Amino acid sequence: MLPRARIGTDVFSVSDLESSVAAFGDRYLGRLFTPLELSQSARDPERLAARFAGKEAVAKILRLPSSAALPYRDIEIANAPSGAPLVRLHGLAREAALHQGVGRIEISLSHDTGRALATAVTLLTRKEPRIVNDAIRASLSAYGHLTSPVESLLDTDDLYQAGLSSHATVNVMLALEDELDIEFPDELLSRDTFATIAAIEAAARSLVPADAAADAR
Repeated sequence: MLPRARIGTDVFSVSDLESSVAAFGDRYLGRLFTPLELSQSARDPERLAARFAGKEAVAKILRLPSSAALPYRDIEIANAPSGAPLVRLHGLAREAALHQGVGRIEISLSHDTGRALATAVTLLTRKEPRIVNDAIRASLSAYGHLTSPVESLLDTDDLYQAGLSSHATVNVMLALEDELDIEFPDELLSRDTFATIAAIEAAARSLVPADAAADAR
C-alpha cells in the first residue's frame, strides 16, 4: 500500500502582518515567531508573512481540533543551509504529528503582489504499536458495548465472548478508521478480523502506510 499524503495550503496578506506589527510591535512578533525565524527572515514583512502562511499550512496537515489553541511558535519555519525552508515541530505540534503518524513535512513558500503563499505536504508513517493498540481499546470501550472492562482483556481474549456484537463491530471499525486514518476493505470485514484485539491490530497495521524515509520532526 502506498503511503497516504496530506497537503495544507494557505494565503496570507503582507499588509495584515504590517498592520499588526505597527500596532503591537515585538509583542505581536514574539507570539507568532521564534527567535530563529525572526533572525533568518531579518524581520522582513514579506518573508514573515510567508512563514506565517507556512505555519497555517502545517496546522492544516496536523488537523488540530478547532477548539485547540494554534501553537504558532511550536511550528517553526526555518532555513536549511541551502536556504530552502524546512519545518521543525515542537511541543504540542510535535505531539500531534507523532500521534497521527505525520512524517517529515516539506514546505514551499512564496510571496508576490502583497500576498504570501505556502504549501505543505507530508506522508503518513506507520503508527507505533502502542498507539494502534490504545486506539483499538479506546474504540472498543466507546463503541463495543462489552460486558467486560476493556482494560481487563488480554490481546488474545475472544471479544465476542466479551459481548461484542456484529452491529457494534461496525461502529468499532468506523471509529478506528477515523482515529488511524485507514479504511477497512470489504475482505477484512469478517468475524475473524474482530475476534481479538490482536487480530484487529494485525489488520489495522496492515492498512496503515509503511514508514516514510524520515520520521516526524
